Amino acid sequence: MKADSRNEITRAAREVLSASSVRELRFLRVDGNTSHLELTGRVGSYYHKQLAQETIRQVARGMQMVNRVQVTA
Repeated sequence: MKADSRNEITRAAREVLSASSVRELRFLRVDGNTSHLELTGRVGSYYHKQLAQETIRQVARGMQMVNRVQVTA
């Protein structure tokens, strides 16, 4: 995958999270690597962790996702 495509996917993932109706998801971090998107930050429930992952899956377009979000319940 070309660097421009990776950067576009990373930007799109950040935008979709920042537009989320779930406040916690707006503060998560998305970093793009050569082969994957890495999702980091903290949320209050496992549901929100999974919701964040599924939210960026819409734009990941074949990139592997690594979900390093911590749940602080």
